[in-house]
Amino acid sequence: MLLLDSFLNLLNPYTFAAMTFGVAWGILMGVMPGFGGTLAVVLLLPFTFSMDPNTALPMLAGVYAGAIYGGGITAILIGVPGTSAAAATIADGFAMTKKGQSKKALTTSVYASAFGGIFGGIILLLFAPMLAKVTLLFGPAELFMLSVFGLTIIASLIGGSIIKGLIAGVLGLMAGTVGIDPISGVTRFTFGQTYLFDGFSMIPMILGLFAFPITMEMVGRSRRTKMPTISNSSQTGSKIRLSEMASLWRTLLRSSFIGTFVGAIPGAGANIACWIGYGEARRASKHPEKFGTGLPEGVAAAEAANNAVEGGSMIPLMTLSIPGNATAAVMLSALMIHGLVPGPELFTTHADKAYTYIMAVIFSNFIMLAMGFYLAGLFARVANVPVVVLASSIFVVTMLGSYAARSYVFDLWVTVGIGCVAYVMTRFGFSVIPILLGVILGPIAEAGLRRALLLNGDDWTIFVTRPICLVLLVLSVLSIFVGMRLNKQTAPA
Repeated sequence: MLLLDSFLNLLNPYTFAAMTFGVAWGILMGVMPGFGGTLAVVLLLPFTFSMDPNTALPMLAGVYAGAIYGGGITAILIGVPGTSAAAATIADGFAMTKKGQSKKALTTSVYASAFGGIFGGIILLLFAPMLAKVTLLFGPAELFMLSVFGLTIIASLIGGSIIKGLIAGVLGLMAGTVGIDPISGVTRFTFGQTYLFDGFSMIPMILGLFAFPITMEMVGRSRRTKMPTISNSSQTGSKIRLSEMASLWRTLLRSSFIGTFVGAIPGAGANIACWIGYGEARRASKHPEKFGTGLPEGVAAAEAANNAVEGGSMIPLMTLSIPGNATAAVMLSALMIHGLVPGPELFTTHADKAYTYIMAVIFSNFIMLAMGFYLAGLFARVANVPVVVLASSIFVVTMLGSYAARSYVFDLWVTVGIGCVAYVMTRFGFSVIPILLGVILGPIAEAGLRRALLLNGDDWTIFVTRPICLVLLVLSVLSIFVGMRLNKQTAPA
């Protein structure tokens, strides 16, 4: 009955229109190289502040789905992936375009993307509520260790340096201490500004971390490089037949499972899933030598894998507050902005909102399938818009969104200030994702630590004597170790 009610929520005209707009917006942002799902969600997030969660969250689910698929459009037509998640699509997708089969490649992509997205959404629907019940065993000590685990694994697997990742995470933790102390009620680092009593507002901070630096980077990039253009006649050949698509069912299932599994691993993401899915399809093929020459199976393998990541990444996010990738981290902020805290309460007290969102993860892929099948070429033309126009438009939307959240001019200064710092950090190879995770998980970790010590007479051994705490401690150490090994393997010789 709850699932039926959640599905009926999506059929509400306002919610359906918002979700459709979200899918279209995601595709538009996905086809433009350098943008992607994270920025697409960030730019819309401020405008969902006053919306009902049953409308706002389905719209953001549509954005997420559309952006991953959109990145494959330009990868196929011009050999430039709109997002890193579509990098593997180039191998066979662009090769098909050069053979005059771009329509076949595009329709293969949208079928596979929808299949992967629906598969990941179904897995989310089946497993997230069960995993959420486990979190009922979590007390303050477990919440502290869980937050530490989330911080270490994101910081260690994101970017090219474990040290830079941890530094960024510490900066996020410091920013998370601003405001009123959760235990004693004392104000900290507010400098007399009442705007900071609740800490940094999440929306101005997210816009500053993600949107502002990209506009500055785009302006600089427009002077250095020139993107290939997409012509009106870029789509050639015929579309793939359903019988041909059905023959790829093994590849679709394999890649969808891989994408869902990889998405559920914190720190991994669609850019990893697409290559694993593509590699496994090639390994399992009877003719691996044909991959890279324009094979529809190669396109399907990569696109099914990267689109299945959305459902997978939501499993640890909705149950443990640990996002699987950058876009999921922003989605965690969206949930909290709307008063939804991941965990068992999300599937009990707020069950209608949680299941409406999960159903939207599934249903938005059907909307994406219709849009991609008929409008892929039209979306692709957006990639020809001059970079300066895009950059200025994003800057205006960023400032409007920052002000719209609370109607404070102070928030504009927060966005600009944090944006300048974030831009400098990205120029020096730092990732801003650990900063966001530090701001989100830092207060949870602090409250859990202090409450655990208060309840246990300042006995620090509680963090190694409780079984769940010990397991999370071991996982945290392993995550740092794995991050260091990955850093050594990827470091230039």
